[in-house]
Amino acid sequence: MQAPTTDPPAPSGPLPDSAAETAAPPARAAPGAASPPPPPRRWAVGLLSALHAPLFAWAALSLPFRSWTLFAVVTAALALLHAATAVLSLLPHPLAPRAFRVTSLFSLGYLALLSYGLLSSAVYVASLNRGLGAGIAAALLAVWGVVALLTLPFACWGVASTGGLAPPRRRSPPRAARAALAALSALIVLAALALLFRHRTAKADVLPVPGGAPSGTGAALREALSSFDELPAAPAKAPPLMTTAPAACAAPPAPGRPTLVVTHLARAKERGRAGVATRCLQLPPGEDAAAALRGALAGALRGPLKIDVVSAVQPLGSPGPGLVGLSLRPGLDGLCLAERCLMPWQLIAVDAFNTNAPLAGVPDFRFGVDLAVLRRALGEPEPPGGPAGAGAEERALRSGLLRIETLSYTVDSAGALHLLSRIGEPGVELTDATVQQAAAAAERYILGAQRKDGMFRYIVDPFTGRASFDGFSIARQAGTTLALCELGAGAEGAPAPPALRTTVERSLALLAKLERRSGDGGPVGALFYPPDTRGTIANLNPTALSLVAFLSCRDVVRDTPDAPGAHDALIGRLARMVLATQRDDGGFAPQLDLARVAPVLGPTQLYEGGQSVLALALLEDLAARAPAPELPPAAEVRAAVDRAMDYYANRYWDHFASDFVYMEENWHCLAARAALGRHRRDDYERFCLDYVAFKSRLVLDEESDVAPDLVGGYGFGNVLPPHNTATAGFGEALAAAMAVKAARGEDLARDRALMERVLGFLVRQQWSPATCFACSRDEIIEGGFSESMASPRIRIDYVQHAWAALGHGGRMLGLLPGRSAPVAGPL
Repeated sequence: MQAPTTDPPAPSGPLPDSAAETAAPPARAAPGAASPPPPPRRWAVGLLSALHAPLFAWAALSLPFRSWTLFAVVTAALALLHAATAVLSLLPHPLAPRAFRVTSLFSLGYLALLSYGLLSSAVYVASLNRGLGAGIAAALLAVWGVVALLTLPFACWGVASTGGLAPPRRRSPPRAARAALAALSALIVLAALALLFRHRTAKADVLPVPGGAPSGTGAALREALSSFDELPAAPAKAPPLMTTAPAACAAPPAPGRPTLVVTHLARAKERGRAGVATRCLQLPPGEDAAAALRGALAGALRGPLKIDVVSAVQPLGSPGPGLVGLSLRPGLDGLCLAERCLMPWQLIAVDAFNTNAPLAGVPDFRFGVDLAVLRRALGEPEPPGGPAGAGAEERALRSGLLRIETLSYTVDSAGALHLLSRIGEPGVELTDATVQQAAAAAERYILGAQRKDGMFRYIVDPFTGRASFDGFSIARQAGTTLALCELGAGAEGAPAPPALRTTVERSLALLAKLERRSGDGGPVGALFYPPDTRGTIANLNPTALSLVAFLSCRDVVRDTPDAPGAHDALIGRLARMVLATQRDDGGFAPQLDLARVAPVLGPTQLYEGGQSVLALALLEDLAARAPAPELPPAAEVRAAVDRAMDYYANRYWDHFASDFVYMEENWHCLAARAALGRHRRDDYERFCLDYVAFKSRLVLDEESDVAPDLVGGYGFGNVLPPHNTATAGFGEALAAAMAVKAARGEDLARDRALMERVLGFLVRQQWSPATCFACSRDEIIEGGFSESMASPRIRIDYVQHAWAALGHGGRMLGLLPGRSAPVAGPL
């Protein structure tokens, strides 16, 4: 018998194009030979390859790589193979089956290469971060799934329809098959060994620390600081400890070489002034670290100190292709180039963990570090690849860099030692005292952020003090005003503090000036910014949230000369704008044409649906309690609220994805809480509770295998630190959901535990005297909240949402006085 060939059968003509061609009787096979499979349809192969080719070409040219990496080369090769297969199949050409087979086999190799790369990256990042986290694992799996979907079905079809794999003999496998099996086994063993080595390369070498171990370092430093009170006092106008200059050590940090970096105040050349000094202490093995630190502080002034103890070091590794931005852990790792070192807090101060822009076409998409930028910050005049590092090889950028881990401490002006983690203080516990202090500090920050025209400072850099009012948003101005009226107005029935009332009045006056009315002084009004904006198309979002602010602040400004109801006419006009945008199904159009008082249909913006329901729920209560000709009738408002609640509870999320994921629907929970006293709907309350139940799965807990300072944050694991605003927004929604559950008589035990974790996270992230050792003195920083623990900028809405979570969540836990919900009526 003739042995079957392992090569695909030579085509006798073009690929068939119709069922009639494929239905032709096959030639009689030789006795004992396997019948070749029918060739595939050429049109299907050609069109599928024509779709794959541009996708892989785009990936090769556009994905985040500095130069032609291995990924880019093999992806481009796969794109060319698909293009060739498409052309040969659609011509048709006798070489089409072979091109199809080559492309299929190459696709299998491509998938194997990418699978190993992703797994290798996962192992490295997981080892570096002490746990990958469910979110990052899911993201990597999703990436692999997309690649597998684009390669595996096509490859299996191609191999099977062009001859298959080498068929085995009946009695014993051929020598080629045995060799292939041995090679595959060896490849698997080598891959496993490579992954083990990859795990090892992510582990840093430990350095000796004062006290013998991290657990004893604090005590050793306190001993060294026993003479702190004897230091000369710093001048009253001493600068903060902000410096971007790298510490100059005698040698690079290395195992067996204890290294401490101390930043302190020192006398400047000008009499009566102080400057910032940094010293790198590297002690011989066995030398008393406490004595060395005391000696280093001999020339210091009594004031804040920053002490960084280098606890581990390793040559900077690469997490994998395209992931070089994640080679440093945000806020935890510093970087050295030879003897020059930048501490983790300095990298946070220059926002280094948000400098990497992996997609050239999306400049605002930033995460991780840019090594070319950091090399310049470390004193290298010309990083590899030119001034911007363009085209530089990743290996050249990493050359000579050391990743360092540190134990971070600060000493306040009174000499107390504080352990820090990133820019937070992990030792702060959640108590009624800490929550009250945090809420009061947030209120002070907001009160101090307003200028005389009523506008709140939009953004500030806590280290440089650079502040900006650019980027003004009506919605964020209104949201900040809402927080002041809900949480800062004092006990029920008591007048608001004068400073707060003045701040609220200024803000409401500013918002009122932005109104534009329909027609010539018509009954419908909407807010525009800038106020001289041309056109008559008004957006719903700023008007709806401003209406919420005016309704919530109505009692706060009741002691003004024109009160009560000083803004009732404006409230009525804004309310009619919101009512005019409501669609027949109960939802809301995103815009209103003021000239025709007609809704402009289109995709809705995030948040505006919940804000509109909240505005109408508050309006319904006011119209029922204090009807006035300026306000829409209570019955009309009630009907609108009912239609809106019905829509959002039953049709808005009535699709398959609602079993798995929700978008940002925090405001609907706030609306459900506001409606407890007068307009309850079981389905709308259940919508809020289902949303919070989904979101609670993304709050990191002790079982999430994350760093302790991340517990309570809303995020995806160790790799990307949780954002404070996302965490605070969830805290706001959870507080509202707890009020709804309490009204329904449901158990709150799990919600209370969850709220404690969330508020604990927030009080650790707030800027405080201990963490503000390098903060600017030009602006109020203490009490603010940065974007995250690795991104320093403070925005007014970050503080507003965090204060709202602390205030409402603290009330639900009994840590703050007052209540957040009206007395619940019947369901």
